[in-house]
Amino acid sequence: MERIWRGLKWLWGTSWPLYAAIVLGTNVAGALAIMLFVRFLIPVAEADSLTLTGSDMGIVGIAYFIVAVVVGAVVTFLLFRPVLDWQRNPDGHDPNMVRNLVMRIPGLQTSIVVVVWMFGIAIASATASRVSPRLAVVVSVSTIMACMIVAILTYVQAARLVRPVAASALARRFEDSTLEPPIATRLFAIWFITTGMPLVGVLLLYWGQRHDFFTNEPGALMPAVTALAVTALVTGIIGTVFAIMSVVDPIKELQEAINRVRRGESDTQVDIYDGSEIGVLQAGFNEMMRGLNERQRVRDIFGRYVGIEVAQKALEEKPELGGEDRKVAVVFVDVIGSTTFAVDHSPEEVVQALNDFFEVVVEVVHRNKGVINKFEGDAALAVFGAPIALHDATSHALQAARELREQLRGLQLQAGVGVASGHVVAGHIGGSDRFEYTVIGDAVNAAARLTELAKDTPGQVLTNAATLSAANEVEQQRWTLMKSIELRGRNRMTQLARPVRATLADRY
Repeated sequence: MERIWRGLKWLWGTSWPLYAAIVLGTNVAGALAIMLFVRFLIPVAEADSLTLTGSDMGIVGIAYFIVAVVVGAVVTFLLFRPVLDWQRNPDGHDPNMVRNLVMRIPGLQTSIVVVVWMFGIAIASATASRVSPRLAVVVSVSTIMACMIVAILTYVQAARLVRPVAASALARRFEDSTLEPPIATRLFAIWFITTGMPLVGVLLLYWGQRHDFFTNEPGALMPAVTALAVTALVTGIIGTVFAIMSVVDPIKELQEAINRVRRGESDTQVDIYDGSEIGVLQAGFNEMMRGLNERQRVRDIFGRYVGIEVAQKALEEKPELGGEDRKVAVVFVDVIGSTTFAVDHSPEEVVQALNDFFEVVVEVVHRNKGVINKFEGDAALAVFGAPIALHDATSHALQAARELREQLRGLQLQAGVGVASGHVVAGHIGGSDRFEYTVIGDAVNAAARLTELAKDTPGQVLTNAATLSAANEVEQQRWTLMKSIELRGRNRMTQLARPVRATLADRY
């Protein structure tokens, strides 16, 4: 008993009770309406012999109604039972089978309704034929038209009610856009059957009167014509509303999803619950968002390896081997005593110390609009002015060097910092299958040599007079010139400069 109670609570928690009630209500209302229409509104003399109770037709009709409801409910349950089982245990069923079955629920439900109605039409026509062939024709045509109207209303209602289930079934994968009729076919069928079919009935009434199917009494057709006009109005409105919702609802959902993307919600997805072109649009939007997220992920990862600026340039332009002459400033940072540190500490401690060290270097360089061009073991090369042009690149580089002196204090690792500016070749170096963006030139070599000297200089930051003269006056005031020496590998003297003490710099 407890198991049955849990099952009932689960069933009531879904949309299936509402689904069953609406589908059954539509069919019952349609059946009662056509019975009353034939019995009281169509001006056929033989119809007077028909009664709703107390006759063979009444007994047969009631019996058929009960059997039709029971059989229709049982067949529907057996047909859709895999979907119910899948909702309770999604991992225990073939997802492809479930997807196809869910998307075909509206069509299958409509087919069940049509089959049930066809049996009823056959019984009603056979019973009417016992009265007269003319009455049998009237009953057959009227009930067939009613069947078509009820069938299309069942389809649009089922398609609307099954949306949450379809969204769950298609959440992971959408394969086929032919599981439902195309939008144009669907809209035309809804209009023709819900609005056009009752109007066809009006024409048939006048045609029947001219061919002596109905009585020729004045105004005899007016009740039937009025009823058909009202039917066209009511079913037309219902069909049009469902047709509008089937198109407008997904469009509004896509519009809202686009607005969420504009607000920066990159994980936005829409539910896929339609098997026509609309489903293709819904799946296409989700696929587009996955592609954009993947592209952003690649951009982020790529940027972490080569730098955001280099990654952005590579994604916007097709990178090619070669370079261009650029005026840049270079900051070279090299750890002091890294070999000794590696001997005295475990590899994990060395890596952690280097990461803490370079975290500061990266933050300072980026804050001053520079680019970390590469890491070389325990050294880093930062470039200001390439690949993105930077106004007053030299001043930014000198300021970054001064800030590094202050920010690196207190860390386990210390470093020498050298700054130089000049013309370099900036571009992609390597082979056609593997290359990297780098800068090559005298400024890079000079920065490396200055870094070696900086390790043994108070403050551990050095530049040369030529670089300092290229900076703005405010930055120049924060440095002091030193002696001239001949750097290793160079045949001329280089005048050195280092930052003034912080207490003096603060006065400017």
